[in-house]
Amino acid sequence: MKWLYGLLGAALLVPGTMARPQNVSPWELDVTAVQFEDGSASEDGEFSDGSLQAKLGYRMRLGPQWMLGSNVSFGQRRFDFDNPLLFDDRLPAWDHRQQVGLGFNVIHLLNKEWSVIAAPRFQWAASDDASLGDGFSYGILAGGMRKFGDDLQLGLGVSYLNDVDETKVIPIILVRWQITDKLKLDNPFEPGFAGGAGLELSYRWNPHYELAFGGAYRGDRFAVSDGSVELQNPLAFLRVSYFPKASWDLSLLAGYRFDGDFEWQPDNGAKQEQELDGRLGVGVSFAFRF
Repeated sequence: MKWLYGLLGAALLVPGTMARPQNVSPWELDVTAVQFEDGSASEDGEFSDGSLQAKLGYRMRLGPQWMLGSNVSFGQRRFDFDNPLLFDDRLPAWDHRQQVGLGFNVIHLLNKEWSVIAAPRFQWAASDDASLGDGFSYGILAGGMRKFGDDLQLGLGVSYLNDVDETKVIPIILVRWQITDKLKLDNPFEPGFAGGAGLELSYRWNPHYELAFGGAYRGDRFAVSDGSVELQNPLAFLRVSYFPKASWDLSLLAGYRFDGDFEWQPDNGAKQEQELDGRLGVGVSFAFRF
């Protein structure tokens, strides 16, 4: 489910990118590092994890009504389990999860009020003791957004996800509300704790600084040596961003993962679950446009 946020990120570009000037930088490179404090699973003791991800995206306009985009991402999430065997000593612990993603999006401006989007995505995610091929997943998001004046845009969509050992159909609500010239409520698509889902209230008190806080739901599903696992947590986050130039920006991040679930679906057997404790995390994100 984690890569659903990539699909949402494409959808959330609808309002902004269609209105940007023609000379906007078509390429964007995002690099994000996140580290959480030690936590614990209810049955398997303490563990720690941190992640590093890079995403390269490209956007181009085809006339006044069409926009095409694509992106490729590479990520690694490191784990350190105290227990070498998990889930009643049936599943060997892993050192890291690797992830490769490839996404596309097509945006069409129907008129001054309506925009529609189709965004397919493919992903490979697996632990270091499993094959990336076993962690293949794909899906598509389709939906639309409508303008209600100059300051409010709302949208609905549906996402079909054929994830590792699981298939989902998820309804999506999109919002972008410029409450004042400095205060905005929207679904964030910046990398980091927020990703492309959830809800964020941001305040840009001058052209170079922005403060934001919000919440999201995080799920990270990937193949392991026997079947697949998923770690799921609700998340609250705080972001402080610095925009010195149009070509790059830097964000400092802090977040709290609330109590969540740790699921294992073996190749042959019933799903097993245990609880995850809440914990704090920090991160940094850098974006460069060229």
